[in-house]
Amino acid sequence: MLLGSVLQSAAFLYAIASAPAVRAVFDCNAIVDGRQLNLTSLAGDHSVKVIRSTPPSTTTMTWNINLCAPLTINDQMAVSMQCPAGTQVCGIQTVAIEGQNPAIITQVIPVSGDLNGSTAQDEAHSLSDTNTAQSGQAAVHVRLTGGMWGEVNEMETDIDFVCDTALTEVTHDADGNTIGLQVLSWDEKSLHLQWNTSAVCGEQLVGVQQSTTSTAWNVVKYILIAALLILVAYFGITAYLNYRRGATGVDLLPSSQAIVDIPYVARDFAKKVGSGFSTNSNRDGYAVF
Repeated sequence: MLLGSVLQSAAFLYAIASAPAVRAVFDCNAIVDGRQLNLTSLAGDHSVKVIRSTPPSTTTMTWNINLCAPLTINDQMAVSMQCPAGTQVCGIQTVAIEGQNPAIITQVIPVSGDLNGSTAQDEAHSLSDTNTAQSGQAAVHVRLTGGMWGEVNEMETDIDFVCDTALTEVTHDADGNTIGLQVLSWDEKSLHLQWNTSAVCGEQLVGVQQSTTSTAWNVVKYILIAALLILVAYFGITAYLNYRRGATGVDLLPSSQAIVDIPYVARDFAKKVGSGFSTNSNRDGYAVF
């Protein structure tokens, strides 16, 4: 019973220590395929409308997106009439009938973001040689995930960023549409957008040397995890054996001398394993009977 509890604690500590870091939202200042991607110029809430004639009404789907942060919550609007907090891409459909005001909201679709405590797993990669991306050429692809709507789960938004040297800043037309942002497709699970911007043109992306800091930290982290598990296992097994011998309280713990001897025991064990490999390597591939 005691050993089982110790092993469960060790597994829990391992899960915490080895869990990868997650981002709350997409990093607009990320390194993509070895180059610095800076999309902070596109930060903020943006939208694009798709209008369809659906006699006797007109149906408007407004796609709202904030690439670098969750969309702003409208305090003047009912919670049920907008996407939940943490949404980065949200579609709101309205239906209007001529002579009748206001338009009716018929759909609210949170396509991507951190919703209901689940963290989106976003990704980005180059679509071309970003050193030479010219105007009109797709340069970077970003996928935002995490959306849920009704019975539909695992929704996603795919965004193709196209180099456009003329669009050096974000502007909007008279209807509030973000210039350069357009909808390519929507199938009630996946939204595909295209965003023309100068932020992904070749001269805007600078090659960076990949840092070895994260790799070195991963090595250190796994060494520490291994040491922690070994230490927990040692204390647990020793406590269990002492318990079987009738010990109680602090007597369950290893003696101070045993703790001091741990490094020497580990050293002798490593030497023994090493000499075993050395002996085996001199057998020229033949087994000894």
